[in-house]
Amino acid sequence: MKKKILMVITGIVLVGIVGIWLLTKNKPAEQMIVDRLNEAVSHYTDMNINDDEAYSLKVSDTQMLITAYMPEYTIFGVAMEEYTVRPGQMDETLTTEKEQDLPICNFDNVLLYDEKADRFYNVKFKEKGNPVVPNFTEAKELAYELELPDSDAVEHISLKKNSDSPVVISSKEDMEGILDILEEIKPKTKSGGIGTPVHVENIINADFICNGNVICRLFLYEDEGKYFIEQTDNGVYTVSKETYDLVDNEISYINDEP
Repeated sequence: MKKKILMVITGIVLVGIVGIWLLTKNKPAEQMIVDRLNEAVSHYTDMNINDDEAYSLKVSDTQMLITAYMPEYTIFGVAMEEYTVRPGQMDETLTTEKEQDLPICNFDNVLLYDEKADRFYNVKFKEKGNPVVPNFTEAKELAYELELPDSDAVEHISLKKNSDSPVVISSKEDMEGILDILEEIKPKTKSGGIGTPVHVENIINADFICNGNVICRLFLYEDEGKYFIEQTDNGVYTVSKETYDLVDNEISYINDEP
């Protein structure tokens, strides 16, 4: 009888473990981040942080807790406004020394980096309890986006395909046409890699120039039948052949002009 009861209890425990595992496995990554951040800050008493009821966790306190309990996460910034664009510079710490000493609940959003997944998230939070700690409520992944200059800031665009001579576009209408094409791109990230592409086909260099300086540089190219656009210090994105052809046709159109 005891053996039978033990087997039943063991079975219930195993079912419970499998159920928890399935719930965790099927939980969206964004919700997992929210849960893990809340778990990290719940350990504030373990870090000998002031437990006075009037105390509010500082930005530096929160960073310390997250580093201790979720070392794959790094806070890159805090802000009132929501972060909408993934930062291009991975080595740029966005949280200033002044912000480090402020209560984190002076803000509403955290820019969080997940090192394992190589992803950035905007995480919303609100004040909770005494001492005041952040209650993380929502995480949203930040996708790569092309950083394009305003058309008024560009004097001309230089387009150069492979080893051909560059085509210089100075007409405001034509420059706005190029920018319109690029602004319509909703790129899917291939990688966060940067640098001039090598061993690729049909590469188009696009330099946006103002006062003799390149203020934006893009590379469009083909690689094994797929098409990509790369921006220095930003990322590499997949794009459609149609998008590539639109820029390529601009070069042909300028070359064919009398």
